Amino acid sequence: MRGVYTASIDISGLSVAKTLILLQASATSVLEILSVHLTNQNSETNEQWAVGFYHVTTVGSPTGTSITPEKHEKLDASSVATVLGNLTVEPTLYSSRPIDKEGISSLSGYHYDPIPEERPIVPPSGAIGLFISTVPTATDVTANIIYREIG
Repeated sequence: MRGVYTASIDISGLSVAKTLILLQASATSVLEILSVHLTNQNSETNEQWAVGFYHVTTVGSPTGTSITPEKHEKLDASSVATVLGNLTVEPTLYSSRPIDKEGISSLSGYHYDPIPEERPIVPPSGAIGLFISTVPTATDVTANIIYREIG
């Protein structure tokens, strides 16, 4: 499928509640979220984590690691979305209602794979974030968001 990208980050020693990935649409594009995943990479200890996927109502001045999304089709242009991972300064305000929020086993991970009729849309200049609200025991994780740019 044309216009599909994966924004992914490996985070070492995650041990705080934080935004794992912040994805912001450009002023001229709309993003359709195809899937979101969080995988525990090295801990064999099972913990209960709370993970949510939210619209960001006020972005503010977040800081984190810049992520260059990978395109799925070689002939596609580079993504115009802005993606930050492993945030050290959070967005100003998240929506009080999550797109999806689950209590998960740290061993099985978080997997959000909506059917086409339920795929969230990020409007122009809108933003979404994958947030872990539980403080995990230090572990390495991989987080990713697969999305399609429209327009």
